[in-house]
Amino acid sequence: MFLDSNSYVVEADTPEKKSVFIVDSMTEDLLYEQFLFSTITTFKELRPNSAYKFFSLSSPHESFEIISNQNDSKIYIDELKKWLKSLRDKQQEDTRIISGALGEAINELNVTNASDGSTINLVLFDELKNDQNEQKIVQSMIDGLSNKNWKLNVIHKYGTTKSILDMYSNWSTWGQGVLQPIVVPDTIELLVERILQDNAERILKKDFKGIIDKNSLFQKEILVTPGSSELEIVSYTANAEGNISIVSPLSAEGKVTPSSLVVTPFSKIWRFNNPVPGRWIFKISDYDSGLLSIYHRNKVDYNIELVSKGPFPTKNSIQLVTNMVKSNDRMISNDAYVELIFDNKVSYEMNDKGNKGDAVPGDGYYSMILPDVLLPGEYDVNIKFSWPNFGSSISDSTKISFENFPEIKTDVINSTELSLNTNTSIAIIEILLEGEKYYINKDDIKWAFSSDQETLDITIKPINPIQDGRASKFEIMLSTMDYGKASIVFRLDSTYKNKKFVMYSDTVVIKTVSKPIEEPVTEIVKEGNSVEKIQEKIETQSNFMITIFIIVAVLVILLIIISVYALVAYSMKVDTRGYIFDDKNNLLFDINSIKRNLLNKIFQRNQIKGLDFKDDLFKGLEFRFMEGYVILINRSNQSVRVNNQPLSESVEIFGKAWIGIQGKLVLYSEEVL
Repeated sequence: MFLDSNSYVVEADTPEKKSVFIVDSMTEDLLYEQFLFSTITTFKELRPNSAYKFFSLSSPHESFEIISNQNDSKIYIDELKKWLKSLRDKQQEDTRIISGALGEAINELNVTNASDGSTINLVLFDELKNDQNEQKIVQSMIDGLSNKNWKLNVIHKYGTTKSILDMYSNWSTWGQGVLQPIVVPDTIELLVERILQDNAERILKKDFKGIIDKNSLFQKEILVTPGSSELEIVSYTANAEGNISIVSPLSAEGKVTPSSLVVTPFSKIWRFNNPVPGRWIFKISDYDSGLLSIYHRNKVDYNIELVSKGPFPTKNSIQLVTNMVKSNDRMISNDAYVELIFDNKVSYEMNDKGNKGDAVPGDGYYSMILPDVLLPGEYDVNIKFSWPNFGSSISDSTKISFENFPEIKTDVINSTELSLNTNTSIAIIEILLEGEKYYINKDDIKWAFSSDQETLDITIKPINPIQDGRASKFEIMLSTMDYGKASIVFRLDSTYKNKKFVMYSDTVVIKTVSKPIEEPVTEIVKEGNSVEKIQEKIETQSNFMITIFIIVAVLVILLIIISVYALVAYSMKVDTRGYIFDDKNNLLFDINSIKRNLLNKIFQRNQIKGLDFKDDLFKGLEFRFMEGYVILINRSNQSVRVNNQPLSESVEIFGKAWIGIQGKLVLYSEEVL
């Protein structure tokens, strides 16, 4: 809202960027007119809903407007030509004064409530001469324009004298705009690029800019992204000559007909609806003017969607899932590479291959496991779909939130020398939210185990139940009928703030009393007479020699078999690989550089044991390297987590994984960070 000179209230439109042109209607130069018409048409075709207003240097109060819904270039250019001719017919003498037209243009921006970045484009051909007083007026007006963050661009005839050019340069500098000579097609190309950037429009991707040989057939490949609903190809040429055809992947033997084609003296714009993705070909022949520029852009109606933005629980790895959707249509593309950048720092690959956090291969949902986020708050997420084979990509940014969710804490009471067939209290489970008691149903606590025993009988007893039966502390009772040990993991499988979540406890390792040792039964044999003993001794010695010979022969054969086996086994196993970093990405171990003895390298070529690290942190762990993945085995009683999931026996690692051991976090990666 603002007050005009008559002090009545005028309701202004919502601020938006405006483009106003001041033109020289007295100029009848063909190049000037062709440049002006080509620029305006290209602007309007690439920004269909844009509007442009024109003022004349010689008749400041006269104006012409191309409105936003006027998209037939033949109609609006014909009307613009008629308007310019009518002004020339009225003028009997040169009355060009920059201050008058500039004042009208600035007033137009004021009246329409133009937003920051709006531009006034002064397009000149004949040189303007201003006296000192006029120059002061112009400078004052440009200062006022600049104070509102509007810009003044000056486009002038190539070859303007230095003194006049200096004056134009001052105007564009004061107006925070650009100074450009009328050079075709370069200046049109630059102005189009700038107006698309200034108005946050889809930019044009440059495919070619250069000089092509005379009398040659030139062709250029254009890559069209999957999911495109529209393809626009723009060419800039020094004149209208040349035979051009566009070939799609489905019309290799001939050109494809565009949905629309707009031709100006220095540019051509092809538009194709629902283009086939793949390699398109731009062909031109019989073009002798040398300079050629080719651009294109795709319109993709699919939007990148993150299935859930939280809140997610802190201190717990989570699954993030994304896809590209248009209405109810989900795009499925086998060629897409999907990358997620978390907190503007760490990059992760998302996949649709049914592994590394993805549930179903080839369904259009791309997934990943995000390691623990320790602190609550909002985090930036950037998701990028790219098609390397097409040289294109689409990205979007959003935020996801993390909060402190209820946690499950385990306090082990009895874990060793457990008697059989006896209910024993082995642990106390406590549910906490930010250090305070949090009450849940008993059924929200689940468990899983791996053990030597066939069955474990586990009972969960609430300790501090409230009226509705919920409790925050529970006693864990265990009974077993078999000897041995077991690893048990409890999980909190519940709902918080209408969001389902799972939290895992540390692993509880229990062991029963040892199995009793059975005494061997000794058979008493009666002695025979001495003759029988002597005969038996002779036979025994004879048999002993035969046995020695057989044993030696067997040992030789076994040695040969073991050597062959070792050679075959060595050749079939893959080498160790990878690196271990701390939680700040500092290198702790280069696994290839870990020293091992010769027998270890031969018989366990693909294995690294915890002792090989010479670090108690890895004691009881074993890395077994396979083709394409690594198996991490836990042979210790200590609690180990991989990507925040408890490790009871073994897990497969593909490429990279976070490993939590005794409260410390390390990263295994097959590549150097």
